[in-house]
Amino acid sequence: MTRFIGREAELAQLRGLLDRARLVTLTGPGGVGKTRLALRLADELRGSYADGAWHVELSGLRDTETLAHAVASALRLAGRAGGDQLDQLADHLADRHLLLVLDTCEHLVDGCAMLSEVLLRAAPRLSVIATSREPLEVIGEHILPVAPLPAPGEEGGSAALELFADRAAAVLPGYAATEGDRAAIARLCRRLDGIPLAIELAAARLRALSVEQIAERLDDRFRLLGGARASRGRHQTLRATIAWSHDLCTGPERLLWARLSVFPADFDLESAEEVCADPPPDEGAGPSPHAGPRAAAALPAADVLDVLRRLVDKSIVLHTPTGRYRLLGTIREYGLEELDRAGERAALARRHRDHYLALLERHDLGALGPGQAGALARIRLEHANLRAALDHATASGEDGPALRLADRMIYYWISNGLIGEACHWLGKAIARGGPATPDRARATAQCAVYAAMRGDLGEARPLLAAATGVAAEVGDPECAAFVEGCAGLVAVYAGDHRAARERFERALAVHDRVGHREVFTLQFISALAGTHCLDGAFGEAEELCARSLRISDETGDRWCRSYTLWTLGSLHLLRGDLDAARAALRECLEIRRSFGEEMGLAMALDLAAGCAARTGEPERAAVLLGATGRLWRVLRTDMAGPGYALLPATAGDLARRALGRERYEAARARGAALSSTRRSPSRSARTGADPAASEAPAHRVPRPARPRSPAASGRSRRWSPRACPTARSPNGS
Repeated sequence: MTRFIGREAELAQLRGLLDRARLVTLTGPGGVGKTRLALRLADELRGSYADGAWHVELSGLRDTETLAHAVASALRLAGRAGGDQLDQLADHLADRHLLLVLDTCEHLVDGCAMLSEVLLRAAPRLSVIATSREPLEVIGEHILPVAPLPAPGEEGGSAALELFADRAAAVLPGYAATEGDRAAIARLCRRLDGIPLAIELAAARLRALSVEQIAERLDDRFRLLGGARASRGRHQTLRATIAWSHDLCTGPERLLWARLSVFPADFDLESAEEVCADPPPDEGAGPSPHAGPRAAAALPAADVLDVLRRLVDKSIVLHTPTGRYRLLGTIREYGLEELDRAGERAALARRHRDHYLALLERHDLGALGPGQAGALARIRLEHANLRAALDHATASGEDGPALRLADRMIYYWISNGLIGEACHWLGKAIARGGPATPDRARATAQCAVYAAMRGDLGEARPLLAAATGVAAEVGDPECAAFVEGCAGLVAVYAGDHRAARERFERALAVHDRVGHREVFTLQFISALAGTHCLDGAFGEAEELCARSLRISDETGDRWCRSYTLWTLGSLHLLRGDLDAARAALRECLEIRRSFGEEMGLAMALDLAAGCAARTGEPERAAVLLGATGRLWRVLRTDMAGPGYALLPATAGDLARRALGRERYEAARARGAALSSTRRSPSRSARTGADPAASEAPAHRVPRPARPRSPAASGRSRRWSPRACPTARSPNGS
């Protein structure tokens, strides 16, 4: 028996449950460690039971008729002729004080439930620990789900590393992990989802491969970890463990398992029903021939919930605390193999793609209306699924779905600061070429804007030229105006304010006539206001802000309103009206907090720092600048043109002169360490509380910083009417 590692919390829970209940069932997926946990506690408690603790291994049984015989054999009871074996077993245990471990009950769950119920009723001092992928559903049963080991880096994650090292030493005596090995082992444990059996099998491969080689070969995880002697027991290999679970499923359960594997991460019930139910006959994806007889393997939408519930009971599917579902990676990959064998993978990927495109269109993030924050929160749950849908759409060669998906993702990407991801997917969507359509023109123009946001103007300009050509070929004035507005944004990032203003005015001439139908076009107004502010034309800028706010009020829009308020607050700050600047900032912050948008938050905090630096609060200004510096590093995007960079630079100059360099840098460091999960910098900016009071660690690990301009580092230039910042937003406003 190998050494038992970790699971202290689960052992304590199990002990506590056995103090209160006589039947405890450990549930969880195959290979997660249910048996080891049960046997460990049984060994510890053996002395507490006068008649000992007994282990009954049930995996070799195939029917319930031999179940009582197997228990009797484990208890070393001689069989008696005549009579019912279960009755005889109940009679024997009636006055015994013992602990019985019924191990691997899922394939005989009904028989194990009946046996447990009969024996517990007959023997008042009997306790039972059962291990199963689903509960026995016996009255009085207590259930303890057994999860995989935490990933390295999480609380308790050292157990996975220790398990690998221990098993590695068993196959390679004297093995000691090097520094390089430790990183590879951590990656390996994460890739294996912390499943102990998978980790142990991986460690056994050290006879032939290095840790790094094992980690690199996990793409074909099952082939690599499959043992050469799988026929000698289902626990020989991970494949045998999961295949054995698969064999125990009904046809509809196998079919749903395979189809659910198309989801790369968690999913909700609605998505499972939409994607995995039997499609209409003309879609060509019928029941899997490998899931049993076609009639038995049918999966109408009305049955998905019940079949999904059974898969949860069998620990094939995990039901998360958020109410969503997911497959562990190893179990999902087995399902994908079955999907390939059935010839359904391409059809399911299309259905998955179309479902999430429909979801994006239903929760339209670009719509002007009061539901924007709720729509964003809903779509954020589907990040991994949206990536998978984009991946399929761009790889399949179907231009239409790829372009529509990319176009409808722009607001999601900008709200989450995913500028690099936006460039990646938009670039893939437009790379194949194809007919001139509004979607192609829009996607190409947006790709140019994102390139400019990353500071790559050399890439942005030819993209704009291509978008302009496509829009001209389409011949739709509204499409052409959208491209013009995007060209204005690129000009803002290039610092060419006159060109930006000309582009915005041409775009708005069309959008004002046909109406503003989406966030991006309304943002062109505040972007135009920003260009006037840069030239010191405050009256024109204020009129444009009022116009944008009026449209936001009419439509219920909140997103554009927050950016316009930022521009208005900046204008008031420059004029010296600090009360008006703070009033605009407070409302701006409230809206941006509701969206959870880090890019907008960074902009607002830069403005708050400017206010604090001019009102005798240099330490708070320095703390806020430290917080925004961290946010900009996380976002890895350039500020919106040379004008914007002067806002934090000027605030930093004022604070540094008031505090001295040492106190200023210390305050900035405190700001960089602030956590938005407790008292966030935005809350401090709103209430006037000292944001340096929080000692919580930063909630995200900053990515490597992009180089900032000398002005952004706060060394020389001052913010002046001729160098007023434009707002840092999706459109540069």
